[in-house]
Amino acid sequence: MEKMQQIVGRARAAFRSGRSRPLEFRIQQLKALERMVQEKEKEILAALKADLNKCGPSAYSHEILGVLGELALTMEKLPSWAAPQPVKKNLLTMRDEAYIGYEPLGVVLVIGAWNYPFVLVMQPLIGAIAAGNAVVVKPSEVSENTARLVAELLPQYLDKDLYAVVTGGVPETTELLTQRFDHILYTGNTAVGKIVMAAAAKHLTPVTLELGGKSPCYIDKDCDLAVACRSGSAVGEVAVGALWGLFVCAFFDQCPVMGQVCVLLLLFSFSHLLQHQPS
Repeated sequence: MEKMQQIVGRARAAFRSGRSRPLEFRIQQLKALERMVQEKEKEILAALKADLNKCGPSAYSHEILGVLGELALTMEKLPSWAAPQPVKKNLLTMRDEAYIGYEPLGVVLVIGAWNYPFVLVMQPLIGAIAAGNAVVVKPSEVSENTARLVAELLPQYLDKDLYAVVTGGVPETTELLTQRFDHILYTGNTAVGKIVMAAAAKHLTPVTLELGGKSPCYIDKDCDLAVACRSGSAVGEVAVGALWGLFVCAFFDQCPVMGQVCVLLLLFSFSHLLQHQPS
């Protein structure tokens, strides 16, 4: 418990110092994160291979390009996102100068997922840094090689006090959730999501939860897939989405039991469809 208090306390003290607020500092940290991904690409891919047996194209497209794309977009748009926005005036306020300014929340906790262990930690981290927050990152212990690599690399590239990494399993996460944060982001299953939300409620901490689930999709044996996909209708969107989910998993060898994606796609009568419309 004392260790977690020290980690969160150090992050909060660093945030209160004000050094995470200047736009130049945020962009500097984001550039450092970009450099980390570029320089340590091989190590990241090797960790993903060791943890999940992710092949090169899959890991690179989702985990590396996903992070680099998020960084590029954030660094390009951040000056306009962070700029004060003028408030619409009326007869009573037409002579006033009023703006809406954006303030960082404080100390943010990011709890990552095992199935995309790098990108689902990095993308929330990017957003939190861009907003001027301090961050405590908790990678999933299931993907232990990636978690260990994240804990090793982040202090080498980012401010050590503002951006901390906590590794470990359920006991460490449980202790971490007893601390007060200003926002918590969690990606994972619904059962743990309830635990995270209950812990956050004790401090009235807002949460962002991306939880798993099932999305049943029935494709009838008489469905004309070519027509459905071209129709531009809701039916067409479902058909394209179903095919995309299936072929991403099959092509990249990511989910032998459709288990690595957060939302499980259940397909019925699909074998019949492929037999009659293989194209």
